[in-house]
Amino acid sequence: MVGPGRRTRERPMSPSYCPSRWCLAGVALSLVVGLTACTRSRAEPEQPTPQAGASRESGSGQATRLGQEGPASIWSVSVNRVREDVARVGQVIVVPDERELRAVDRLTGQDRWRRPFSPDYRYSVTGDLIVVIADEEEQLEVLDAATGATRWRAGDAQDVVVHQRAVYHRQCVGTGSRATCALVARDPRDGRQLWKLPAGRSAEVSDEALGGQAPYAPPATPYVAVRLSDTTNAYTTVAVTTGRAGAGRLPNRAWGSFVAGDLLVTTDNSLHGNGTDCTVVITTVNAATGARRWSGEVFSGRTEKGECAQQLAHDGSGQDQIGTGTRLVAVTASGEPQLVDLRTGRRAWESATSGVPIAGNDRSVLIRHTTDAGELTLLDMATGASRWTAPDPGLAAGAVTWRAIVTDSLVAVSGRKDNRPCVFVYDVRTGHQLGRYPGYLAGAADDWTAVLFPAEESDGLSLDLHTF
Repeated sequence: MVGPGRRTRERPMSPSYCPSRWCLAGVALSLVVGLTACTRSRAEPEQPTPQAGASRESGSGQATRLGQEGPASIWSVSVNRVREDVARVGQVIVVPDERELRAVDRLTGQDRWRRPFSPDYRYSVTGDLIVVIADEEEQLEVLDAATGATRWRAGDAQDVVVHQRAVYHRQCVGTGSRATCALVARDPRDGRQLWKLPAGRSAEVSDEALGGQAPYAPPATPYVAVRLSDTTNAYTTVAVTTGRAGAGRLPNRAWGSFVAGDLLVTTDNSLHGNGTDCTVVITTVNAATGARRWSGEVFSGRTEKGECAQQLAHDGSGQDQIGTGTRLVAVTASGEPQLVDLRTGRRAWESATSGVPIAGNDRSVLIRHTTDAGELTLLDMATGASRWTAPDPGLAAGAVTWRAIVTDSLVAVSGRKDNRPCVFVYDVRTGHQLGRYPGYLAGAADDWTAVLFPAEESDGLSLDLHTF
């Protein structure tokens, strides 16, 4: 169930990879001819076959794929269909396969555990826990990442939103106009109810955040943005630990609402004038007191055709907005990336390099010449200074396979080489290309990148882990 205030988005999907909590369940997925390598073509079956266990295990002896540059994979596991990014939790890599969630050993690729779930499930990581949400069944289950054991579960869980300090959902008793509903916050460690607030049938906690990257839960904030009423299209603030209402309140805008530090923020992408100025209207108030803070305008980037991107981070990054604390990355009216303090509207920096922010973390911002084409530049989050520039990866951001992930140590980007899908991996400090791998980007962290590739020993897919 999706309330009228929620901004729903479809992230781009590869034929066998749907990396998003917003992806629609039941989408028919198939392989692309020519995925096999950056330098050769090979027809693949339309429906991959699921395999049991690791297809092969290796350390330094893993075979190097044709067209690959950089360290060979340390292991490969056979998969059927990877719906969201893989993630690391402790010593396991979490693999969201089509009908099961798997955890494999970070070093060997051997199965630690497997849990079956319905095909529509999604997941989020908070601490050492994995929150699995089956939207159609209105069920959530929290697993211990190391063992796969269930910590707790809850039924009648609608519109589940996971943050680092709480799991939020709506509960309703009855149906139709006679339903009685409430918003519930639970401690992710044990499911203990933190608070429960009477609410309308479309009530929700905002699923937007500043910073963070799915499937990892966004950074903790003292308040969350909630919409309690079915009749009033406005967001208010609620204290995470107590459920007490703050005085922060703002009407819901064309995009949505989120909490950044101590601020309640709304964004509005309604285009002004002839619809070509790419304006994003920002409004902020203090989450606790409701005191007005800065309101003003920033801008979204443009496509190669000059059209407004109408987003502040690309869908393929797994992020809603790029930034940290109360500082938001956007674009100036003339097309330069900028970092804006949402409390004051003051510009912390404006980059000397024109481009569109597409991904980032709290230390770095990755920009592209336009949102869907051109060379890549990595900026320092603190100063806006350019660290390095890399050639155009050759894949339009509108392509179903486009992904970009920025970590503290590396940048991984979807691309094409000789008209074949590839993954490029760069060193954050120097921009040195650490690797180029045929296939699709399926996840990355500080010292590894996961790549999907047609399995050599079956009709399915292999998930390869490369370490740096």
